[in-house]
Amino acid sequence: MMTSAAVRQADCLVLVNPSAAAADTSVAREIEGWLSGRAWTVRMAWTQAPGHAAELVREHADAGLIIAVGGDGTVSELVPGMTGHQILCPLPLGSGNSTARNLFGARSWRQVLDLLDNPGAFTVRRIDLLRLAEPGVTAVLGASTGFLAQVLRDARAVDPAVKGIDRYYTSAAGVLQAMPGHPTRVTVDGTVLADGPLASVAVGGGRFRAWSWQFLPESLLDDGLLDVSAIAALSPAAVAEFVPLMATGQYLGRPDVRYARGTSVIIERTDGLPLVAEFDGSVWDAAGSRLTVEVVPHALLALAAT
Repeated sequence: MMTSAAVRQADCLVLVNPSAAAADTSVAREIEGWLSGRAWTVRMAWTQAPGHAAELVREHADAGLIIAVGGDGTVSELVPGMTGHQILCPLPLGSGNSTARNLFGARSWRQVLDLLDNPGAFTVRRIDLLRLAEPGVTAVLGASTGFLAQVLRDARAVDPAVKGIDRYYTSAAGVLQAMPGHPTRVTVDGTVLADGPLASVAVGGGRFRAWSWQFLPESLLDDGLLDVSAIAALSPAAVAEFVPLMATGQYLGRPDVRYARGTSVIIERTDGLPLVAEFDGSVWDAAGSRLTVEVVPHALLALAAT
């Protein structure tokens, strides 16, 4: 368990992504001011392009606490630059904010910071990461094919005036009306979990994706295992049944759902076409017909609510 004294003794790097949905200069200054009265030292850095976050973290390798001001994309980009001693604290200021949701529950960014003032209210967890072989990347939240990836892809075409999580919900409304049913085989530790038309395959990682959807309701962040959910192609009636259950995770046990745990997962399009895939909320545009995911146990230090 970590106490507030540990925060006061930390050298903090506040890493701000100005492209994140709710990150701006005034928010960054408020966060900096809050930390300045508590941490040992505070420095601020702003990302300027994709991939820049990891470079900034490497430049500030002596910073012990990394405050991520952004969303899941910001976290995903900065983690490869972190060393084994650095601790991540993601603040929910992006669109999906599922990393922060998995660590801190449904707290706002101000409520997350307030936790750090309360000894015993937060701790440091050594959480698992995912290694995605074909794109050659490390993911924090997880990866998926089908439904969620299609939502993220279609969100690019949503009216730019629609911001934050509302972009995903707007896109999801269209995808739900024409759910994917891609011929897909899912293999977990050498055993076939599902083989046929699938609407969604999710691997992770965290319970929550896109803030409120529980694709992996039994997943633990630090058990050294990947949770896998495979949902068969759904009729319109089944879609209507599924939607409220996705918010509670109560869809497990349905005959059109397969759920398993393991250390290695292979997802394959059996028709040879490219997967519609994403990882950590970013669409994998260069996807082929196969995705191999392996767990990297206990690889990242992160603050979390106790």
